[in-house]
Amino acid sequence: MNHTRRQALSAVTLAALVAAPQTDAAQTTAASGQGSEIKGQVTTTLVPSPVSYTALLPPDYDRAQELPLLLALHGGDGIAGFSFMPATVRAAWQSGELAPCVVVIVNSGRSFWMDWKDGSQKWETFVMQELLVHLRSNFKVAKTPRKTALIGHSMGGLGGLRFAFKYPDQFGGVAALEAAIEPTFQYASINVRNNFFRPAALMESFFGKPVDTAYWAANNPAHLAVAQAARIQASGLQIYLDVGDRDILNTYDGVEFLHRILWDHGIDHEYRLVRGGDHWGVTVPPRFRDGMRFLTRQVFSEPQEDTSQLANRERINQMKKAAGVDPAPLRLPLPHTKP
Repeated sequence: MNHTRRQALSAVTLAALVAAPQTDAAQTTAASGQGSEIKGQVTTTLVPSPVSYTALLPPDYDRAQELPLLLALHGGDGIAGFSFMPATVRAAWQSGELAPCVVVIVNSGRSFWMDWKDGSQKWETFVMQELLVHLRSNFKVAKTPRKTALIGHSMGGLGGLRFAFKYPDQFGGVAALEAAIEPTFQYASINVRNNFFRPAALMESFFGKPVDTAYWAANNPAHLAVAQAARIQASGLQIYLDVGDRDILNTYDGVEFLHRILWDHGIDHEYRLVRGGDHWGVTVPPRFRDGMRFLTRQVFSEPQEDTSQLANRERINQMKKAAGVDPAPLRLPLPHTKP
């Protein structure tokens, strides 16, 4: 089945779903002012098909002209591990932490959100070439990258960073929470404490058997951040990293590592090491709302420059000059974090 035919079938499938009467539960949700849900699916030959998703529509969606699109990527525990997301999104809408937007939760299983080395599953290609086209064709969402963002947890945080760093001109921002990143540039030096939850057979399913270390590097956010630094900087991509200091999977090692890389290479971002935060648990939903607040402020709205300190900054800059300190650089030129 060719690409055009697949897209046509996808559109027909969703059109039928949208046109169908809502269930009583969906009508109750919509009537309560919390928005509504649409279950959809995409038929494809790129990954196990059909791919199911849930689209969360904000209140007053029917009267909207064009809304931002937020793609939500679940972790390695699958869609069940994202069960908190609909309620979290609705609470964020109600509080104003999340701007009105269409939030799409995609079910990918333990896919790593990437094209597998053996070609058996091509999740990156599916998302970039089919899923985004499908969503932009069937929902009232912006067609521009600036109003398209990613938010993900664990494996989904890793996948979101990979998408954003590979295609910085295709997304306005990414919020990665508890991203399951290894704190190294070398596959051979991965410490068991950072990969004990990923058996060798699992890694071989993604990266080849034996693991193709060059392919791993080409899909590793740390390598991508260095290789793509100029493109990421030029794109204005907004980046949010969050990890708990009690993460049971030790992912704080990798996220801290990536934070250092972004800092050293002049890539603007926001980083939070959350006191008492674990990989799962009660701290995660409110932290997602913090990530949504960042995306609303930096991507879905026009960022407002703080002009209240212009005079003070000029005074401090004069002090720097008098002391022989260059007032221009925000960071010391120490890009030591590189392969």
